[in-house]
Amino acid sequence: MHAPAADSRVSIIIAARNNGCYLAEALASAFSQTVPCEVIYADDASIDDSVDIARKWLPAGLVLLPADLHQGVCATRNRGAQIARGDLFVFLDGDDRLPPDFVARHLAAITPDAPFVYGPAKAFGDGPQARSFWSVPPWSDYDRWVCNTVNTSAMYARWAFAAAGGWSDRVPTMWDWDLALRAARFGTPRASTATLDYRQHAASWSARIAEKDSARAHYLAIVRRRNARLAVGTILSGRLPELFREWLDAVAMSVRRVETSELPALVLLDHSRDPEYRRRVEQELSRYGDTFGLMRVVDHPVEFAWTTERDRRDQVATFLAGAYSRLARLLGSDVQWFIEDDVIVPLDAGETLWQALTAGAQPPHGISGCYRNRHQPQRYVGGWWRNDRAEEPTVIAGNDAEPLLPVDFVGTGCLMTWPSRTPAWTESHIRGIPAHDWAWSAAVKARRGSLFFHPQVRCVHVADEQTRLVG
Repeated sequence: MHAPAADSRVSIIIAARNNGCYLAEALASAFSQTVPCEVIYADDASIDDSVDIARKWLPAGLVLLPADLHQGVCATRNRGAQIARGDLFVFLDGDDRLPPDFVARHLAAITPDAPFVYGPAKAFGDGPQARSFWSVPPWSDYDRWVCNTVNTSAMYARWAFAAAGGWSDRVPTMWDWDLALRAARFGTPRASTATLDYRQHAASWSARIAEKDSARAHYLAIVRRRNARLAVGTILSGRLPELFREWLDAVAMSVRRVETSELPALVLLDHSRDPEYRRRVEQELSRYGDTFGLMRVVDHPVEFAWTTERDRRDQVATFLAGAYSRLARLLGSDVQWFIEDDVIVPLDAGETLWQALTAGAQPPHGISGCYRNRHQPQRYVGGWWRNDRAEEPTVIAGNDAEPLLPVDFVGTGCLMTWPSRTPAWTESHIRGIPAHDWAWSAAVKARRGSLFFHPQVRCVHVADEQTRLVG
């Protein structure tokens, strides 16, 4: 727990450059809070009268941080945070303002274990958006990997701000989203009713709509790739014990090419019930401590019996639905990559799927690599529902003209997903067909989610010790 002391203070940190014509209003709003706050003004080497205006507030208790060198808004905010004495930080741009009860409303929402609280914004000033209002959803309803609703003036707990690394300018124009995603790793953020007065004027970034939109798609992908954590998981059946070393080598080499801010995790759900196989698995894992940040092997000794082939398929589907549900919980990451233990991924699989899954204004919900159906080798696992029947493709072009192929269902052989944007693996059958992966796919599509095959990710599906089906 990171509980603030009962007499803790809130630090309002105003960072600005050349906002002299609006700065007095911003400072007045900080000093007019119904809750007493420390107020810090960090100037970013302004060449107007900003510092002179700020000096007028020194008798009121303002902490002034001038600068001779222009460093940018993120470094300037961090300078203010470094000297702040409060346990809670509120950041304010020099051209915005806070209603008198802003801090009080944030304080009413924050809890000791919440990394930050965030609220709506109301536009004022000049321009076409001057009457806009931006509401915020509860965090549980917030698709945080699609867009940002956390503005600059969220209230951050000092411990969470420090753990997240503070403000970063590695993602221009999307500092708020970048910091919120990093801080959200340390707890569940909460929505508040503290409404920021967000000024609109010709020089503000939000007013330059064309410039903002042209850069948006590019920076959305950068923010996702910088902040999303990747984990790889599989269910160890023990069916092909000699294959594990090759499987692990392929996964490790592919993972090394994925650019993430943290080493990926690897979780293996062991259903083999074979102590010797388990020993060999753990021995092989010891070679890759520098590739995976976390490696876990978890027992999953579920037993089932059957009398007919139909009964066997029903029970296998039920088992797999439960096993993948447990595996997804154990992975616990932002992006999950399921790779079946009889699928050998190509070297560029992780990088290619990662780039595709994180791109775009509305990123896909899941992307599968291509691999042959080991029961019907002429077909790929995945495809469409047509005339109330599942149809798998027999030919996939795999050219640059159509890098992604939209499909209605995918398999779990080589599947990368956003778990926060997709349903749990709960259903085992769909339309009477025992298929946990198709049932999951149908649940994704019911949410209007998007699933794709990536024709350029062609895996090898090992049917038995002698047969390899090349994707």
